[in-house]
Amino acid sequence: MASISLKSQVWISGRVFDTTRMVAIPSVKVSSKKGAITFTDSIGRYSMTVDKSDSIFFSYRGKSTINFPVNDIRYPSGFDIALQVRVQDRYQTLKEVVVMGKSYKQDSLENRDRYSKVFNFERGLRISETGTMGGTPGLDLGSLISSFQFRKNKSMRSLQNRLIEEEQEKFINHHFTKQLVQQITGMQGRDLEKFMVVYRPPYEFIAFSEEYEFHQYILNASKYFKQGILPKAKVKE
Repeated sequence: MASISLKSQVWISGRVFDTTRMVAIPSVKVSSKKGAITFTDSIGRYSMTVDKSDSIFFSYRGKSTINFPVNDIRYPSGFDIALQVRVQDRYQTLKEVVVMGKSYKQDSLENRDRYSKVFNFERGLRISETGTMGGTPGLDLGSLISSFQFRKNKSMRSLQNRLIEEEQEKFINHHFTKQLVQQITGMQGRDLEKFMVVYRPPYEFIAFSEEYEFHQYILNASKYFKQGILPKAKVKE
């Protein structure tokens, strides 16, 4: 029975482009009528295993394509399609000048530059290069004094940690947006508002996961949310 089941399945992969057939579209939802779901990655690639008797369709910005019967797809390993939408590429060229919108990374770098004294804060004593006796290296008096300013050092460390936390929160806000969640799950209104709070992912997960893994997390989390299941950290004792 297992071998028959495997023989009845097909691995389909390809890329999704906009109407120009030059710009790949990320985060396109690829679904089968029997319930299989995946999303295109950052360069428009997707892959999924479906039954030969199944059919697939593509959804983007609330609109879906027609169903494509799997049996009618001649080249399953290269099923590329172009959606009837126009997607602006990330870069816009104007008189040999590349124009890019301000990104989270730029904000982060500006934040680091603005608070450079805090991020570059050093603890401990430094040895001065200018000696106090005949050119012999001596102890930096300023460093000696600052080492005893425990309250100031503690405040600087606290501020540094707070700035890093703010940076990480902005990173999460930049990636975990209502628009993305609504696009993947279809949730709206109060349910969407509550989901954004209850299933807000940690910084480390977003930073170190692939785009398709992040989108799959949102989809899986929405299913638990609709069943009334909360994350362990959110369950009240």
